[in-house]
Amino acid sequence: MSSPPSATRPATLIDPTAPYTLHPLLSSIPLSADLDTDTKVHNTTVEHWNGNLYIGTSAGELLHYVSIPGDAPGELTWIIASRLQPPYSTVQEAEDEGVKQILLLPDAGKACVLCNATLSFYTLPELSPAFGGKIKQAGCTWVGGLDLNEVEGEQQGKGSGTVIVICLRQRLRLIRIGDEARKIRDIELGGVRALARRGNLACVADGSSYSLLDVVNEAKIDLFPISSNSEVRQLPERTRASLELPTGAQHGHSRSVSGSSPVRLGRHERNVSLGAELKSKDSSSPWPARTSSQTKTSPAISPSRVQIPAKAETRAGASPEPPVGSQVQARPLLPHIASPTGSEFLLTTGTKATEPGVGMFVNLDGDVVRGTIEFTTYPRSLVFDGGDTEAAEYMGTEGSHEGYALALVQRRIDSRTATAVEIQRWDVDPSEAQQSKAWLQIDNAAAEAEDAGVGLRKAKTSVELTMSSTSHVLRSRRLHLLPKDAPMSDAETKRNNEEDVFASRFAHVQAAIILFSASQVQWIVRNTVASRLDARLEQAADASSERISIDVKTVRMVLNDIRGQDARSELEFVTFTYIRQKSSLLLFGSLQLSTASNTIAYETDKRAASEALVEGEIDPRILLSLVQLLLAEIQEGTEGMWTPQGLRDTVYLLRRATLLETQSQDTRGPYGDNVLQVLKRYLLHWRAKKGFGSVADEVAVFQTVDAALLHILLLLDQHSPRGPATPNSIRAELNDVVDKGVDCFPRAVELFRSFHRLHLLSRLYQSRKMTPQVLETWQQILEGAHDSGGEMIEGEQDMRRYLSKIRDRDLVTKYGTWLAQRNPKLGVQVFADEHGRVKFSHQDTVALLREKAPSAVKEYLEHLVFARHKAEYSSELLSYYLTAVLAALEVSPDLEETLQDGYTTYRALEPPKPTYTQFFADNSSPANADFTSNRTRLLQLLSSADPADADLSSLRAKLDPHADLLVPETIVLHALTGDHDTALHLLTHTLGDYDTAISYCLHASPAFLFSPRPLNSASVTPPPHATQSSLFTLL
Repeated sequence: MSSPPSATRPATLIDPTAPYTLHPLLSSIPLSADLDTDTKVHNTTVEHWNGNLYIGTSAGELLHYVSIPGDAPGELTWIIASRLQPPYSTVQEAEDEGVKQILLLPDAGKACVLCNATLSFYTLPELSPAFGGKIKQAGCTWVGGLDLNEVEGEQQGKGSGTVIVICLRQRLRLIRIGDEARKIRDIELGGVRALARRGNLACVADGSSYSLLDVVNEAKIDLFPISSNSEVRQLPERTRASLELPTGAQHGHSRSVSGSSPVRLGRHERNVSLGAELKSKDSSSPWPARTSSQTKTSPAISPSRVQIPAKAETRAGASPEPPVGSQVQARPLLPHIASPTGSEFLLTTGTKATEPGVGMFVNLDGDVVRGTIEFTTYPRSLVFDGGDTEAAEYMGTEGSHEGYALALVQRRIDSRTATAVEIQRWDVDPSEAQQSKAWLQIDNAAAEAEDAGVGLRKAKTSVELTMSSTSHVLRSRRLHLLPKDAPMSDAETKRNNEEDVFASRFAHVQAAIILFSASQVQWIVRNTVASRLDARLEQAADASSERISIDVKTVRMVLNDIRGQDARSELEFVTFTYIRQKSSLLLFGSLQLSTASNTIAYETDKRAASEALVEGEIDPRILLSLVQLLLAEIQEGTEGMWTPQGLRDTVYLLRRATLLETQSQDTRGPYGDNVLQVLKRYLLHWRAKKGFGSVADEVAVFQTVDAALLHILLLLDQHSPRGPATPNSIRAELNDVVDKGVDCFPRAVELFRSFHRLHLLSRLYQSRKMTPQVLETWQQILEGAHDSGGEMIEGEQDMRRYLSKIRDRDLVTKYGTWLAQRNPKLGVQVFADEHGRVKFSHQDTVALLREKAPSAVKEYLEHLVFARHKAEYSSELLSYYLTAVLAALEVSPDLEETLQDGYTTYRALEPPKPTYTQFFADNSSPANADFTSNRTRLLQLLSSADPADADLSSLRAKLDPHADLLVPETIVLHALTGDHDTALHLLTHTLGDYDTAISYCLHASPAFLFSPRPLNSASVTPPPHATQSSLFTLL
């Protein structure tokens, strides 16, 4: 049963990384009723039970304090309820002076008080004399011996009373305390100073050595001396005889005091009784005889079991610590017996009080097990806390995971002797325990513990205390991106109060170890994992100077200490998350500090930071708040950014440190390598979380992630070569992010425009299926707008393909005609594409092109005539070609001269010579390619024209002024009108193309005059023989 929580004031932390800390309980205790006396009075023992505090003094007084609620919530006030002077006959000295022990028996409702070697009994909790004050026991050296098995199982008493052991000068006495005190038996073993009992087996210590004792069969095994400088005391003959059972007593049976069934002790099974006389002198004892005192000739200790060194060995490689002091006359070492597990006892041994001591574990058979525990000096007091997980599971209780031994020792600090509590693990390898040792310095303690009245006690019941340091770092607080001068809003104040209430659940700790010294009493509280690890991280971030430094090795060690650990409670889950996030924040801060010094960090440090960030899952907005260039990308959400205060304080610390430095933002240097690349990897990791639903404030978070990632990639891509992305490049990553969609669309548009990345902007529009904006952006690029990436290599082709895939007729019309006006050959493909989503009729297309893209009409007509064989458009196309040829002749006098020279040259050729068509094609200048193409197509169409459909009179009117320059065209025109005589005359006399004249006579058709590929050649039939004969006659 726990007392109400106590929160007198914050704990005084000697070493914030130590497993334990001190918490005040009571100070300035009036130890003496006579304030005017010069006699030095100090605490001798303390016990706590159910809100009651019992304090024994060296003046032989017993103080009883009671706790009442204080003024503040959770605060306790202690008031003195009584001051008693237990009866005694003679004032003792040294360790037996005053109130030596207070043994509380809650099940029996009694308290045993040992004062100046006199044992008296009181009732709980008010300390009224029990049993009418008639029962007292003088000559008592120690009292205790509660069955630890029953205490741990909360079965003590069970209504039948509690069995205790009284150590007298000549014997041990077992008594049962209940409604009355009843003696069970005496065991003739005197001088016992300490005893611990599990079931019927007890480990006892007299003035010189330890031994195991069967309290029922009265069999004893000697173990080893308390001091290695002393010799094992031989028991008086009478005492030894009383403990030695006669040989042959092998089959006796007895009852247990508690009435329990037989228990197994070590490797030997016994059925022993603590509450009945031996049935027979011949009754059996299964206690092993190899080192038992049953054999008179057996040595007191087996040399093969354990060898106690004269002094405790120090760790390999470490120099032994010098003695902390010296005494004129060495006092005997106090024996310490503890039982941290259900099958082991721990015993201390040493040489002197000022020299190192050793703790040794023995099992229930008396064999040494485990490794040893080393103490700086022989402990004055010793308590164990936690670690017996097996016993906890067996009893169905929640045990402490880590087992610690707390010893009151003396150590040297700065050339002076100080009393301290030494803390070390007992449930790990001894070398590991040595490395993890910690100390709690005791304030106001004299150099020698004997004179200061310093001691440790394990309280009967634990109390619940409040550790504000834990709730302080774990409670959430708003992270402000800019310095905040305005007063806190009501909403923020309300949220802070709610967070304080939530975090207060993690501040409650159980305390059961009491430290008393001089006139004060303190709790020794197990420090929470959150406080310990956070303190280590705080020490790793050295902010003592103007320029902060971060010990990366320490931070990584903290991470390694919790890596792989599974949280067993809500507090551990919150703690591990917080520590991982703070560690990753410090590692990232270390990279920033390296950047500030213009140093590229080691790859191991960058990799460690990246791994820690992924492992900690810290809100990416917290990291971005440390990068000035990316502050604009952070979206705080409606309530702002809330984070544990420990993280917020670290952010503010790192922010101040980085603001003091002038950082180069060249992405090709440390800024890009240390900061941007690490952030890029972490933000890509966070993008993979989209849609999981486990992210708090996910809208603001993912808008920030996408905006910051785009900004970082744009910065890193600034110096990439122009052109399309190559595999595994920054540009490829950028394209992939854009194509998969971003949540920060308006900000992405701003970024792309500010970085002049129009092609990326068009990809962004495509990801949102914003077709008009895609085409508009491409139009801007093709018209010369600056695109820094230079990724659009075949922009017109891209636009043509894109137009064929969309269904918006207006957009296809708008940008198809724009493209046709810009590139007629390519633009008409938009309207001529049979696989396009939007279909246009030929008439509508021709009309549209005439209006929007006149220069593309000819190209479209060519498509209709030559590709689709639409003869109805031949006349119009013929008119376009003739107009183009005549226009070229009018604007280029050189072209006329070229034609005349060509005719002259051709006529001067000696037979055999090529046809004029072939001659013209072979000798055309590339500079006149358009003229050559138009004239060739003109001849082709003119040769294939139907005289009935063609407007020959109009054509003749246009050609006649240029008949001397366009001789082949004039010849074809005469042939179409049936004027064969003139046509042959021009072929032979004017042009001199005799082969073409012969071909004309054979076919009697203009289709075979100057067209290499007549359109209607397949439908032309040979003329009658008479016609051919007539033509040859003319020729």
